[in-house]
Amino acid sequence: MKAFTDELVKICRHFGVFEREIVCCGTVTVPQCLVLQQLRHGACDVGSLAAYTGSSTSAMTRLIDGLGEKGWVERRRDDADRRRVLVSLTASGCGEATRLYEQTDAIVGQLFERIPTDSRGQVVHSMRQLRLAMDSMSDAIRACCGQ
Repeated sequence: MKAFTDELVKICRHFGVFEREIVCCGTVTVPQCLVLQQLRHGACDVGSLAAYTGSSTSAMTRLIDGLGEKGWVERRRDDADRRRVLVSLTASGCGEATRLYEQTDAIVGQLFERIPTDSRGQVVHSMRQLRLAMDSMSDAIRACCGQ
């Protein structure tokens, strides 16, 4: 178990640096990058974005304010529930989100090429299993930390 813990911590640290130093490159923060990437899939309410990034609703509101000041997102009331505020990408926000995604894809592609060809399928399978296990624990983790 110790070997798994050590490897997972190392991967998470590498990926954190990767996101901050290579993908975001000073144009956005890592949380802003996460939100832009999530909004590529469609409009989301503030609470869902906060849960996705593991932040509070008030922190997410401030983050969205910053993205709005850059002209990358817009807010609108949900037609079905006027209490909900939906956030979506503007045309320039879609361009920035696409640029960030393409940058991520290019770097991850270079990383993937360093994995032996005959191991790639197993690596993807193992990563999917790990992500599913983490997804299944997300509620327990939030409950543990009082969120």
